[in-house]
Amino acid sequence: MSLRRWPLALALACCGAGSDARAQASGSLSLVSDYYYRGVGYSRGDPVAQFNLSFDTRSGWYAGAFASLLKMNNTPRGLYAIGYAGYARRMAAGGSWEAGASNHTFTTMSALNYHEVYVGLGSDRLSGRVSYSPAYMGTAMHTVYSEVNGGLALSDDVGLFARIGYLRAVSAVPRYTSGTRLDGRIGIGMSVDAWKLQAAWDALHAQQGAYAPSREGIASRNGLVLTVSRAF
Repeated sequence: MSLRRWPLALALACCGAGSDARAQASGSLSLVSDYYYRGVGYSRGDPVAQFNLSFDTRSGWYAGAFASLLKMNNTPRGLYAIGYAGYARRMAAGGSWEAGASNHTFTTMSALNYHEVYVGLGSDRLSGRVSYSPAYMGTAMHTVYSEVNGGLALSDDVGLFARIGYLRAVSAVPRYTSGTRLDGRIGIGMSVDAWKLQAAWDALHAQQGAYAPSREGIASRNGLVLTVSRAF
């Protein structure tokens, strides 16, 4: 099966996982002061709205979708969307593992669309995931992205969170630079009924960051990001 068909196949498997696989749906609408994904800015420093929807089943299959308004230099405004599906299971020794696939879509820049497969491990406070793309952001470059996420509850409604991610190209492609990217985020979140407020410091350190068919490289930077979300 090709990588392009994995997300669809996993989503279909999720829907037909058996009579005990009753899906639980959740979602949210958010407004962020600036949008960074894996450390790279997708909103040119402007606030953008975002939408998230996920389905989880008792048997372990899950699927979901995320969409954000997209503002990038020299391109019309559009949407950046991620569709994903996978399977997660708890381990007898504690914690859980997961495997799945995701599809990344730029509505006004289809040449940048790409796919990933991933595996991960998780516990109550810490989780990690490794994602592989055979054609990252419109190139034939193979990339691996590793990330670790953590959280610590300060009270029932307030908690700290942090993440660190590392992108590395594992194949050389003419005209594109196969450098590395290190991104991180640390912040605090608060829940008030169905509302969630977050303040985070987001940073990126890029080396030779020309990862897409563009004359513009990806520069190191850091900044404060505020988020307001409402669950439904």
